[in-house]
Parts: sequence; C-alpha cells; structure tokens
Amino acid sequence: MTIAFNQIPVNFRVPGQYVEFDNSQANGSDGTVPQKILLIGQMLAAGTGTPNVATLVSSADEVALLAGRGSMLHLMAKKLFLANGFTPTYILAQADAGGSTKSSRAVIFSGTATAGGELALYIGDARYAVPVPTATTAAQLATLAAAAITADAESYVDAAVDGVVPARVNLTARHGGIDAGRIECTHSRYDGERLPTGISVVIAALVEGAGNPTLTAAIAGLGENWYPTIVMPYTDAASLTALEAELADRFGPVRQIEGYAHVGRSADQATLQALAAGRNSPHESIIDCLDLLTPAWAVAASVAAVDAGEPDPARPRQTLTLPGVVAKIETGRRTKQVRNQLLNAGVSTVLVDAGGLVHIERLTTTYRLNSYGLPDDSYFDTESLHLLANLRFTLRSRFAAKYPRHKLGKDGSEGPNVMTPGTARAELISLYRDWMSRGWVEGGTAFEQFKTDLRVEIDADDPNRLNAIVPPDLINQLRVVAAQIQFRR
Repeated sequence: MTIAFNQIPVNFRVPGQYVEFDNSQANGSDGTVPQKILLIGQMLAAGTGTPNVATLVSSADEVALLAGRGSMLHLMAKKLFLANGFTPTYILAQADAGGSTKSSRAVIFSGTATAGGELALYIGDARYAVPVPTATTAAQLATLAAAAITADAESYVDAAVDGVVPARVNLTARHGGIDAGRIECTHSRYDGERLPTGISVVIAALVEGAGNPTLTAAIAGLGENWYPTIVMPYTDAASLTALEAELADRFGPVRQIEGYAHVGRSADQATLQALAAGRNSPHESIIDCLDLLTPAWAVAASVAAVDAGEPDPARPRQTLTLPGVVAKIETGRRTKQVRNQLLNAGVSTVLVDAGGLVHIERLTTTYRLNSYGLPDDSYFDTESLHLLANLRFTLRSRFAAKYPRHKLGKDGSEGPNVMTPGTARAELISLYRDWMSRGWVEGGTAFEQFKTDLRVEIDADDPNRLNAIVPPDLINQLRVVAAQIQFRR
C-alpha cells in the first residue's frame, strides 16, 4: 500500500533525509474529559472581580480578593480548595440582585452567670468561644458574642446588639437572596460544651431573605467554554430551570460540552422531595444537608471538588470524605429509612461517621421520569453521566486523532487515507476493548453483544457522512452486598 505523507511533497527532488511527525497514533482513547470546576456565587461590594465573567483562580485567598473576604463565593472556595487544590477552578461572581432582602435571625440571652464558663456559639460551622466571667449579665454576654463574630472577617453573618433589647444579638446575612442567608445557628455542639451556669439562650427561627441573582447574564457569559463540574448555590425554581436548560443543551450532540451541577439544600424531608420532584434533570444532584452545620452552598462546593477529583468516572463516590464540612450533633440525624426515601426521590445523601466526619453516601440525579411520565432509572446515578461523557470524549478523540482528513469509501475500497464502514467498525471494537481495560464497560458476553449490535454505515442520503450505532454496556457500581446466612445446627 502506498505510504501517504502529510507534509513531504511527492515530487520533492532535492537530495537529503526528510522526516515528518504524525501524532495520529499517539493519542486515541488514553485521556479522559479534561476536568474544570465552575464555582457560581455572590460577591461583596469590596470584591475587585467583574460580575458574570468566569475567572481562573488558584486559591481561596485569591477569591477573597476578587469576591470580597467573607463573601459567599469566598467561603465556598475555602471548602472547595480544602478538598481539591489540583483541578483548574473558575469563579463566576454575581452581585446581589437589586431589591433583594437579607436573611436574619436573633440570639436572645437571659440570666446572669453564677459561675465562670464559656459560650460555644456556632454560626454555620464556625465556632466562637466566648469567655463568660462570673456575674456576666445577659446584656454583657450579647455584647461579647457580637464582638466575637464581628472580629471574624470571614464570618457567615454580620452581628450587632439590638438597639432596643440589649440582651439580643441580631444576625444578618452578608448577601441578599433566598439561599445566601440559610445559615444554621446553635451552641454547645461537642461533649463538654455547655452554657455557663445561670445563662439561657434562645435562638429564634430564621427569617429568610428574598431575591436570588438571575443567571441569564452569567450563563450567556460562559459562551462555549467547557466546565464539566459546576457548583450551583441557588435552589429557586427560576435559577434551577435556567441552569438545567443550559446543561441539557450542552449535553446534546451539537455542543458536546456537557457539565454536571451540584446543589445543596438543608430542609425537611417533604420539602426536599418536593424540590427534587419539580426538577427531573440528569445533569444535577441536589444534596441533602439537613444533618450539617456547614451552609448548603458550601457543602455543594465540597462535593463538587471531591467529585471532580476522582480520576475514574465510573468509580462510585460513596465513602469519600468532605473535608471541612461539619455535622450537627448526632441527635435527630436522618435515619437509613429516610435517606433511602430521599435517594429514591432524587436527592443525594451524605453520611456522618462515628467520629463526626462527613462522607458522600450516594450521588444521584433528579431524573426519575421519561418524556412519557413513566419511571426511568437510566440516569439514576451521577457516575452514569460522567461515564457517558468520557465514552463520547474518547470516541471523538480517537477518530479526530487517527482519521482527521480521510476519504470515505464503501467496504472494499482501498488506497491511502480511506475510511470505510469496516475500518470504522474495527476501530470501534478496538475502542470498546480500551474501555473494558479501563473498567468502564462490561466484558464477556456483553462484549460479544456489543459486536453483534454495533452498526456502521454510510448515510443513504449523504455519501460524505458515516453513521454508527455504538451500544456499550456501561459498568455498574458496587452499592449493596446482600447475603443470607443459612446456618446449621
């Protein structure tokens, strides 16, 4: 067969030794989808960054400069970089929406300390240890607590003593909107922590803010840049719908720049299941954060960082630790039965171990119904979406690298740089073997079935187009081990 050169002319007559390079055999399916994380969140007025422009960052301190120290975006970045400092990360900063209101709650003290002690106050997962000398009054303690929070430049909230009730501390979210101010508040989390004798504390219910930033300009600003992992801090229907529509379009066969979003929400079971029931998207996970003190949007950043840091798209994320994410006390945590119901409803779950560390239990999409409204579990787990993205990426890479400028002929055609359906079929079978070696697809009879079901043909109406049906059998994840011990006596 004639050797075809890409750069050396066939009619070149000058004596010498001429060597060109061809990288078509050096790439193939060896790579995976190049990971990037997009972190969406709100910025403070002190931030120097430009809203709605994706910006590459390398540390939480850099985010503090761009978005403001103590901003939602900065505090999300702290959790993200704690879990994964290697994956390229971009921030998409958003200013508070015009007319938005901020969440607030009150901490009301009463009594007088009859003995010295310490108040362990938790705002989110931030712990404030406030020394309480003997004879400290409720009003004095309120001043001490507010000062401790205010001294923390990275506090989740702003704190101030109430102007009318001196024993009351008002906590106000740093950002306007629904989700930014959903911050837990408690005290005495660990064994040995207790209120000083004579002091009582009442933590009022959260008064939620309103008005999340819209995503229209942010999504438009992404253009055709590829962000496989996205952290989404908002849970209102308008924001989720906008992002889902964009991700569905990116996942399609034309753009092929799929992305997967992680969303956190702390709420009771009914609220979470209703939230998931209104979504039905294979491109996002909604994480149950009720058992956690860490704000839900910061949990989502940690989950996304851990998910993106796993090099094998098919390997289950279960048991992976979320560093820096803090759980509530053990009393009242989700039972296994409730977590199972949440998973079936399309809500991802976390698990707190005996030492208080928080782990991913299972990441699931919200997709549960097909276009006819019938149950469909084809996209139940996030790993399926990651795996499909990598199968497509490696298929595209293989053909783009090895057959960039080929002619298309019917089977039996010969000559240099000629692709035929038979050649493509052999290449796809070889690619499937590579997928098997990576543990991405089933082998054995599944491989034989793949070869049987594989179809490659030239389009009947366009002789320049090669069509293929590629039917891989995706590998599954070991989730449950069930055994029956039939003992004898």
